[in-house]
Amino acid sequence: MMKIITKDKSFKGQVLVLVALMMFAIIAMVALILDGGDIMVNRRAAQAAADAGALAGAQRACYGYGDAAAVAESYATNNGATSVEVPLITESQVTVVATVENPSFFANIFGVGTLSASAEATAGCYSLLGKGPVPIAFHCEAGSIGGGLPNPDMYDCIMLGLDWDSQLRPLIKPKPGEEPPIIDGTPYHMDGANIVDNEGLPPIDRMYIIMDTDKLCISDGGTVQCDLDDPPDGKDELKFGGNRSFLYLDGVNSITNYILKGPKTEITIRQHRWLSGEAGVIASVYNQMVNVGYVGSDVVLVPVYNYVCEGDPSVNPLTNPCMIAAHADPWPDYPDESAPDRGDDFSGLRGGKNNYHILDFAPFYISCISTKGECPGYEYAYSLFPDDLDEKATIIEGFFITGYEDVSPDSTSTCDINLGNCIISLSD
Repeated sequence: MMKIITKDKSFKGQVLVLVALMMFAIIAMVALILDGGDIMVNRRAAQAAADAGALAGAQRACYGYGDAAAVAESYATNNGATSVEVPLITESQVTVVATVENPSFFANIFGVGTLSASAEATAGCYSLLGKGPVPIAFHCEAGSIGGGLPNPDMYDCIMLGLDWDSQLRPLIKPKPGEEPPIIDGTPYHMDGANIVDNEGLPPIDRMYIIMDTDKLCISDGGTVQCDLDDPPDGKDELKFGGNRSFLYLDGVNSITNYILKGPKTEITIRQHRWLSGEAGVIASVYNQMVNVGYVGSDVVLVPVYNYVCEGDPSVNPLTNPCMIAAHADPWPDYPDESAPDRGDDFSGLRGGKNNYHILDFAPFYISCISTKGECPGYEYAYSLFPDDLDEKATIIEGFFITGYEDVSPDSTSTCDINLGNCIISLSD
């Protein structure tokens, strides 16, 4: 019997359609993988460019320069950004939006000729988050050395000190095989917690010696020569505190109890906060600071003030002479000078006679504490001016630190006054 085999012509061309569909799907997958990968790379590159631009711009804004936006744009472009926007710039924060583009490969088949990705970053100039502060008030003097640098049109109070990474860290935390640092052309080494040269002298022009006496330097209208350099360089190494030495840093403990508990792991003192001080010489506090490890204990933070009020600054703050003096030029206006309290924080007042207008923290390395004048810097000072100084004085010696980034920035508090403590950081 013969079988008649017929072919269904309706199946003709189906394989070709399936192949075409598969090819379309394959191309789409390849486009997604390759071009999608490029978009992810662009996204990372855009974020890196935005970060670089924001950090560079914040650095300029922090120090008072007017070219923060241009610098931010330049840094972002140099780090690969195709286009850059700077939608926000203040004295303390800069926001950068960076875009990275490149031609597409397979996606061009679908009419997408450019692969683009954008990222945003905000960086700011922030104060330090208080770690291990000591209750010693340090006066920020108008016109002190470093004031106005690097921008002469902006007032600040950068203390002359040691650079953390190149000068202090190699001394107190040396790495294996690391050479002793050269400071102002002289090699220094550690003698206990003291930084000294081969003659036993510290780097005098960078040292600060805080004395708990009522004497005054010549530069303050007194009779004591406090500039120990020869020839004088205009910076007073000796700092007389009188009854301005100790501050109540919290509302719970006395100064004695505060010291006995050792350096705090964290405490925040906002800018433009008033703190009360303890009158008189308290030698026991110095001894306690030695006992609990303040000397040579890495870096602590020192509250820096610009004005002392012999009264209560919170009484009629808009017309109070203390408030007016604390906010007078060259100190910058607080953001809300018209507020009933001028925006200041009075919660730290304890009814003391002397109250201090705190500007901010500054990082400080304590190299020596003595109630008998037995610290190398002070012994050198006494050898120069024995008639002006007490041989067995109560003193604290140490160095301000610049470039110190081993503490966290306080993202809730911008850096209004530069004490060498402003940290440039990306915002959270």
